[in-house]
Amino acid sequence: MVIVGRHINGITINPLEYLLDDEGNEMLFDSEESAREYLKQQGMAEDEMYWMVFEEVEHDAML
Repeated sequence: MVIVGRHINGITINPLEYLLDDEGNEMLFDSEESAREYLKQQGMAEDEMYWMVFEEVEHDAML
């Protein structure tokens, strides 16, 4: 599973903020590819995704 984040205010020394679902939980994706496809559908350009962090996580750890 993959979660997607970015550094707060685009400053790499800041912690990450993550994409959240309607319930305020981190959005889980099956793969980085599916996360990138979701971001494209939301209007994010490929060059903007450079700044995103695609982090692999254990699904059980997210529960």
